[in-house]
Amino acid sequence: MSVKPSVPRTLAQVTLRVVSAIMAILGGLMVLGAALVFVYRDRLGLAEESTWTIFTYGGIILAAAALLIVTALLGLRASDDSSKVGPYRALCYFVGLVILVAIVWGWGMGMFILFNPVVLVSTVTYVIVCSQLADKVAFEHEHGVVGETFLRTGRQRTLHLLSEVIIVKGALVGLVAGVMAVGFYAMGDASFASSLGASSADLKGILVSNAVAAAVNIAVGGLGILGSNRPEKIGPFFAAACVAFTLDAVRVVTGIVMSSALLSAGVDVLLDLVYMGSCAWLAWKIWRQPRELVDKRLIAEQ
Repeated sequence: MSVKPSVPRTLAQVTLRVVSAIMAILGGLMVLGAALVFVYRDRLGLAEESTWTIFTYGGIILAAAALLIVTALLGLRASDDSSKVGPYRALCYFVGLVILVAIVWGWGMGMFILFNPVVLVSTVTYVIVCSQLADKVAFEHEHGVVGETFLRTGRQRTLHLLSEVIIVKGALVGLVAGVMAVGFYAMGDASFASSLGASSADLKGILVSNAVAAAVNIAVGGLGILGSNRPEKIGPFFAAACVAFTLDAVRVVTGIVMSSALLSAGVDVLLDLVYMGSCAWLAWKIWRQPRELVDKRLIAEQ
C-alpha cells in the first residue's frame, strides 16, 4: 500500500481551504454565467441592447469572478503553507477597505447600502470571514503553530478528498440558505416570496430543509475527514454513508417501480447514490486495512 504523509494544516487552514474552494466554484460559475448570457442574449431579450451595455455588465461580472478566483487561489496557497498568507491577507483587507469606502460614499449620497444583498454578502465574506481567517493563519505562523501530519494510504487520501467535497457541498447549500435568510430579512416574507413566484410557507420550508441539509453534509464530511486521518475512527462515517446510500437506493427503486424509469427519482439522487456508495466502499476498505496488513504479513497481529 502506498502511504504518504499529509500536508500539516491547522483548523484555521482547513477552514480556509474549504472557504477558498467555495469561492473558486462561485467564481467559475460566474464566468460560465457571463459567457452564457452573452451567447444567449437574444433569448434573454438583450438583442436590442447596445453591445457596449452588454460588455459593460459582462465586464463587471467577469471582474467580480476574477476577484473571487484570485482570492481562492491565494487562499488555497495559504492553506497549504501558512508562510504565504501575506498576499491573501492584504487582498482581503484591501477589498474590505473598498467596501467600507463604498458604504461611506453611499451614506454621504443619502443611501444606506449596507443591507444591499451584494454589499452585505461581500462584507460578510471579506471583512468577517476571509480577513479573520487570514489573521488567524498569520497568528499561528508567527507563533510556530502547525497542524498534525497523518500517514494516509491511497484509499484514505481518496476518502479525504471525497469528504472535503461533501463539506464544500454542505457549505454551498448553507450559503444558499443564508442568502435566502438575508432576502427574508431585507425584503420581508411576502415580498421575497412573490419575487420568486412562491408562497412564504414554501420558501420557509425550503430554507429550513437547506439549513438541515447543510448541517448534515458538513457533519458527515467531518466524520469522513476524521476517519481518513484516523482509520480506527472510520466507523461513524461508514454507518452514515451506508444510511445515505440506503435512502438513495430506496428513492431510486421507488421511482423505478412507480414510473418504470431509471431517472424518475432525479439525476442528482442517482449521482448521490453512486457517490455515497463509493464512500461506503472506501470506508469499509479502510476499516479492513489493519486486517489486510496482517493477512499479508506486513505487520504482526496485535
